[in-house]
Amino acid sequence: MDDSKITDHLHALGLNKLEARVYVCLLSQPPMTAYRVASRLGVAAANVYKAIESLSARGAVLVECGDNRLCSAVPAAEFLAQLEWDFRERSRKAAGALSKLRPAGADEGWYKLESVPQVLQRAREMLDRAEKIAVVDAFPRVLVELLPAIRAAVKRGVEVLVQSYERVRIPGAKVAVPRTSAQSVRLWRSEQLNLAIDGRECIVALVDGALTHVHQGLWSRSVYLSCIVFAGLKSEHTIHRMHECLGGDDELNKLKKVLRSHRFFVDADVPGQVELMRRYTAAPEEEGDR
Repeated sequence: MDDSKITDHLHALGLNKLEARVYVCLLSQPPMTAYRVASRLGVAAANVYKAIESLSARGAVLVECGDNRLCSAVPAAEFLAQLEWDFRERSRKAAGALSKLRPAGADEGWYKLESVPQVLQRAREMLDRAEKIAVVDAFPRVLVELLPAIRAAVKRGVEVLVQSYERVRIPGAKVAVPRTSAQSVRLWRSEQLNLAIDGRECIVALVDGALTHVHQGLWSRSVYLSCIVFAGLKSEHTIHRMHECLGGDDELNKLKKVLRSHRFFVDADVPGQVELMRRYTAAPEEEGDR
């Protein structure tokens, strides 16, 4: 990897461009003065002195005591560990401060998700928030990323329905594998994630196969839209479970059992569906008056 790519990575971790160049220079050379570093980089000495002062404060560079003030880089593993610890501490303090803010009212808009880490983290947090039921439709690589959150939801007593595109064992979850799984994965050449929890919140996303780019990603707390996505995912899950019953022993009774387990809006206890019915449908006494 060339130095420019290394400095780009360091810049992404919070160093400015010059600090990153100075650190890389010192890391690959014997201890030297700031003036010598400036000469090697072709940069004004005053700017390098400031960069070294900043790097020293961040624990990336050691400056010798005495007149020579030779500078040496802290080993990369040690410096990165310091950055990681510092990030955790800053995150902890920020979380404490943010927790004191009062959340805004319910927002039922649709929002774009722009990065794969954002898609995956939002999905994990949704599974952590699930109270009663979650439906997950995920291609293999995405599903692997969500398995810890899925298992945690099952452990909390959440009913989790998983539509997987390869055989996977998730104790406590109801897993359905479409008969056309391999064909679907080949056809899309991407990774899809569709997730709905409690009929209250949903994600629909399509990302590239390497999990580096979002083709389409949307998230919403719209109760109506979340209920529609939830119902569609649940129905598809039921269909695939019915397919699994075909050709086996006691086929008819197994099919009836799967169908009996499928709930609809009018007989569901899914929180979002209950809320939707309460908001927009006629009360029983109003229906009787018609």
